[in-house]
Formats: sequence, C-alpha cells, structure tokens
Amino acid sequence: MSESLKSAVVGAALRLLEPLAKLLLEAGVGVGEFHQLAKRAYVNAARDRAEEARPNVSRIAVLTGITRVEVASLLAIPAGEEPVAERGRHRAERVLHGWWHDAEFLGRDGKPATLPLRGAKRSFVSLVKRYSGDPRVATLLEELVRVKAVRQRTDGQLEVLSRTFVTARWDTQGIGIVGERVHDLLETLVHNLKHPNAPRYERFVVSTEVEPRFVPMLLRDVSEQADVLADSFQDSLNDPGRSVRPADGPQDARRVGLAIFIVDEPTTVEAAAPGRKTRSQRSD
Repeated sequence: MSESLKSAVVGAALRLLEPLAKLLLEAGVGVGEFHQLAKRAYVNAARDRAEEARPNVSRIAVLTGITRVEVASLLAIPAGEEPVAERGRHRAERVLHGWWHDAEFLGRDGKPATLPLRGAKRSFVSLVKRYSGDPRVATLLEELVRVKAVRQRTDGQLEVLSRTFVTARWDTQGIGIVGERVHDLLETLVHNLKHPNAPRYERFVVSTEVEPRFVPMLLRDVSEQADVLADSFQDSLNDPGRSVRPADGPQDARRVGLAIFIVDEPTTVEAAAPGRKTRSQRSD
C-alpha cells in the first residue's frame, strides 16, 4: 500500500474512532483498557486473515507488531470471554418479529392478532416463550409498552403497534447493538474497497445546506418513508419461501440485512464571492 493510501486509512480511522472515544469516555473506559482491546482486535484480525486451522503465532506477531508472548496470551483467551454479540435482534426484536410473521400469531387478515396476556396457545406468554426464551415476561411487556411498540387495551388484550423496538438505550443490550451496527457498516465499506467489481449496495445521501427551521419536517418525512421501505424489505427478507427451515439438523444459511440511519449535525455555510458557489463546512 502506498504512503498516500496509508495516510488516508489513518485519517479515516481517526475519524471513526472519535465517536467511539466519546462512548468509551462516557462509560469510564480509559486509553489503557482501549489499548488492550485494540491489541486483541489486531490479533483476531491477523488470525482470520491467515485462514489457517492453527494460528501461526510468529506470523501474527510480525503482522501486528505485538510480541509473540502477548500474541500467544491473547489467542489463549477462551471463546466464552468474547464480548456477547447479539447478531441481528435482541429479545424484544425477536418477539416483535414473531408477532408480525408467525402464522400462529396472525389474524385471518394476515395482520398481527391481538393477544391475551396468558394462554396455552395464542397468547403473549406463548409468543415470548417461543421467540425470547426469557421467563421475565412482565419486564419484557413493560419495555414494549414503554417504547410504544405494544399497547394494552381496556379489555386487557395486547395490540402490537410497531415492527421494531427502540434500541438507542444506555444499557448493555443497547451498547451491544451499537457495536454490531458499526461492525456491519464498516464490514460493508471495507468489502466494497477490496471488491469494487462485486460491491454490496451502499449509498449515502446528504445535504450540508438545509435551513434549520425545515429540519424537523424533513426528519419526520424521511423517517416515515424509511419505515415503509424497511418494512417492505423485512417482509422480503423473511419470506418463508426464501428462508432455511432445517428439519434434520443444521443447514447453511446467510445473514442478509439493510441499514438505514439519519445524520443530523450543525454546519456553517460561508458567504460566496460574486460568481462562485457557497461553501459549507462542519461546525465541529
């Protein structure tokens, strides 16, 4: 890799590390702890890059600049001590997914049925048991009601209002999802750099000159349109005709997804000289 490309990679890395550093500082994670995490990530990446059944400690040490002794120590960390990654959905998301797609919990019109709290078959308890496995049904329901994903009617029946659970929460699951989402986006961008002839779909649309008073209206309209698009993709991705249904043991499958997010940050639009376009820059 040329020095100019390496410099660009370093600049990009610093840019993506800035919001991560804010998260780490907020959580009380110091640079020493981050240094240990970074070394562990380097060792894991070098091990995966080699694609060997048994990791070569010497080769990993050369690639990463970490001593052989420390590489061996990092490789010896049990898999059970890896950060727990929720690949796709946490418990509440799985419950909502089942409510919207499992025929047992749909009405005759194909829409999610209203459910009693308890019951042997079609009930909220049986839904949670099938898709969550967490016995804390009351806690899960309380959270779903709190974020307005579910409503409890006056007759006691439960009605689902949203296909998704609000995940931007300062708790262990919410933080875990931050890691998963950033990991997925970065994996896609890096894949496209390395495989320009077979890229994964990725598109970013932005304006740096939106008048602030129009932002609430634009965010509302864009969010509503994005919800319609995301719901359509969710139905397509979870079509039973395209999904693996193992009957006699595990079967190979692929994890396929789509991410949509909104960017909103202040910028400054500088006055332009006569005959020239205006120029905007970030305020941070």
